[in-house]
Amino acid sequence: MSTKSIISTLEDQFAELTAKMNGSATSAAHEARKNAFDAVINLGLPTRKNEEYKYTPISSELTKSFADYSEEESLVNKIDGNELPSVHGTVIVFANGKYEEILSEVKEEKGVNIRIVTSQKELGGTENDLADSYSKLNLALAATGVEIEVDKGVIAETPIHIIHVTNSEVGRVLSTMRHSVEVAENSQATVVEYFVGKGDKPCFTNSVVESRVGSNGILNHYKLGMDGSADLRVDNTTCHQEGNSVFNTVNLNFGGKVVRNNLNILLDGEHCEANLDGLYIPVDGGLVDNHTAVDHRLPNSVSNELYKGIMDENATGVFNGKVFVRQDAQKTNAFQSNKNILLADTATINTKPQLEIWADDVKCSHGCTTGQLDAEQLFYLRARGLDEASARKLLLKAFAEEIVERIKLDEVKEIAEALLDERLG
Repeated sequence: MSTKSIISTLEDQFAELTAKMNGSATSAAHEARKNAFDAVINLGLPTRKNEEYKYTPISSELTKSFADYSEEESLVNKIDGNELPSVHGTVIVFANGKYEEILSEVKEEKGVNIRIVTSQKELGGTENDLADSYSKLNLALAATGVEIEVDKGVIAETPIHIIHVTNSEVGRVLSTMRHSVEVAENSQATVVEYFVGKGDKPCFTNSVVESRVGSNGILNHYKLGMDGSADLRVDNTTCHQEGNSVFNTVNLNFGGKVVRNNLNILLDGEHCEANLDGLYIPVDGGLVDNHTAVDHRLPNSVSNELYKGIMDENATGVFNGKVFVRQDAQKTNAFQSNKNILLADTATINTKPQLEIWADDVKCSHGCTTGQLDAEQLFYLRARGLDEASARKLLLKAFAEEIVERIKLDEVKEIAEALLDERLG
C-alpha cells in the first residue's frame, strides 16, 4: 500500500486547477478557494482523533484508495440513461463530476433560473462559518455544479432533479460538485438529489449544497443515496432560513462504504419551521454517519427531527444531532429523536443527540432508542401464517416507512419505496 498522503494528491489537483485559471487566478473568488485549500493543508483532513469524526474513518480510507490517484484513471464508461432514476421535470446529470448534457433536460419555467456551471472559473461560492475541512476542500476543488434561483413570489411547479453518477468500472473516481439554491420571498421550490454508484473500484464524492430560503418561502430538499459498495461520500448541506420560512428535508441512504452527511440549518428569523427526517440502512461492512446541527437564533421557531436506522451484519450507523437555542430565541419548540434497530450482534450504532439551550422559555426534547425487532410482534405475525423472513420484512418496512412518507413528491416516494423493498430483501 502506498505511503503517500491523500493531501499530496489533493495538492496536485489544486495546482492543476490553478494553472487553468489564467488571468482569473488573482480573482477574489480564487483567493477564497486558495484560503480554503490552505486551511485544509494546515489542519489536515479530520481523523478519528477529531471528536466530530471519531466513528468515521474516511480520511484513512481516502489515503488507502486515493493517495496515488491520477485523473487519467477516471475515464467515464458510457452512462446508460436507463440505469438512472426515471423522473419528470428538470433533470441534471453529473457523471464522475462532469456535466452530461445528453442525459439532462432543463425545463423552462418563468421565474425559475437554473445555471449549470462546467468550469471553476464560472463557479461561485464563498466560505461559510460552518464549513468543515471537506466543505473547504469542496470550495477549493469544485469545478461543476448547479445554481438555482427562484424569483420573489414564484411557486415552482417543476421539481429539479440533480443526479450524481459515479462509474468506477474503468478506474477510481474523485468527483467534486458545488450547488446553490436561492428561494426568494414568498416562493416555493422542490429539489431532489440522487447519488448512484456503479462499478467496484473506489469512488470519492465530495458534494456541497448551500441554500437560502427567504421570508415566507418553502424549500423541499430530498436526497436518495444509492452509492456503490466501494463508494466514499461526504455531503455538506447548509440552509439559511429567514422569517416565516419552511425547510423540509428527507435524507435516505441505502448504500456506500462510508457515507457522511453534514446538515446545518440556521433559523435566522422569527416563526421559522425546519423538518429534518432521515433513514439509513448501511450495507454489510458499510457505514453511514449523519451529523446535523439546528441553530435557533430568534424567537418563536420550530424544528422537528427524526432519524431512523436499520443495521444488519457488520454495518455501522452514526447519528450526532445538535440543537442550539440562542439567548434571543425564546418561545422555541425543538424536538429531536433517533431510533435504531440492530439485526445482528455484529451491527453497531453510535448515537449522540444533544441540546444546548441559552434561553429559558422554550420547549425542547431529545432522545434515542436502540433495540432489536419486537419478539411479540414477530410471534403475532408468524402465528397468522407469515414465514419468519416475511414477518421481519413487514416489521422493518413499517419502521422505515414513517420516514419515506415524509416525501411529498409521489414519483420520488415511489423510487424510495422500491429501494427500501430491495434493501430489506
